[in-house]
Amino acid sequence: MKFLLSVLAAAFVTVLQASAHAQGYEVSENDLDKWIAKNNAYVKLLNESLRARDSWNRYLSWVNLQRGPTGKERIIYGLYSVGASSAREAIANAHKAADMPPAAPALDAAAKELASTFETVFPIMNEANDYYDRKDYMSDNAAGAKRLHGQLVPAARAFTAARDKMERLQDELKDKLDALELTRIEKAEGKQYRWHMKRTMILVRKAVDLMPTDPRHPGDMKDFDLAISKLGDAAREFDAYVRDSGKSGPVDHYPRDIVGRLREVKEKLAKGRADPNFYSMDYNGVINSYNMMIRMAQMPMLPR
Repeated sequence: MKFLLSVLAAAFVTVLQASAHAQGYEVSENDLDKWIAKNNAYVKLLNESLRARDSWNRYLSWVNLQRGPTGKERIIYGLYSVGASSAREAIANAHKAADMPPAAPALDAAAKELASTFETVFPIMNEANDYYDRKDYMSDNAAGAKRLHGQLVPAARAFTAARDKMERLQDELKDKLDALELTRIEKAEGKQYRWHMKRTMILVRKAVDLMPTDPRHPGDMKDFDLAISKLGDAAREFDAYVRDSGKSGPVDHYPRDIVGRLREVKEKLAKGRADPNFYSMDYNGVINSYNMMIRMAQMPMLPR
């Protein structure tokens, strides 16, 4: 059985290399740690830019893009603000990762493009957030709103296009790295704590990626439902392993918390109870728990 696993693992690595080579780069087990470091910087950029994407969607919910804001709309939601410090850190780290080996030409170029467009759009969003919080449109006849609209629309469109492209390319790399890392852990340690933790984190990511961003148009929910089901099974096995083995770590409770949150989101969407004005709170709650799980996974495991 050990020999068979070695053969399968070697074949799997070869398949990954061939698939990635078609995109201009190779992924090998020897460079796995470097690939993971690069990917982590890209994931951080995507996560930090989620707030900007949500801010744009909030703006779209009340503004006529062709006419622009008039200050006379029935409801004026404004925009969300974006954390400037964390955004700049993610942007800088993404640029740095894109220039470091191993190289993935299309992905690295997409990361730089997203970093640049994110860097352009979030200060406009923050200025607009302040403008609408002060309700300046009530005293300037919406002159500031129209000026900001002219800056925001092209910047946001460039940003969302860059982010969509980056997500597609990063997903391809992440799937390869996750499978390769899980194989390496199983070969070295067997299906113990780190294997369960890694497998569950992979399934959390897949479920989160499938979570609808717009509650008004959730689309086909079958893949989302299936991803939640697989995550639920893995979370139960993780919990059972922790109980039976006596081993514990800072990640233990996150999988069951996240799958619970996802099930609540799914139920709201299925029953049409997801209020578009508050859905981002549920959505970002899942994202925040996922990000915290990633940070906690970097902490040492403690014996019980």
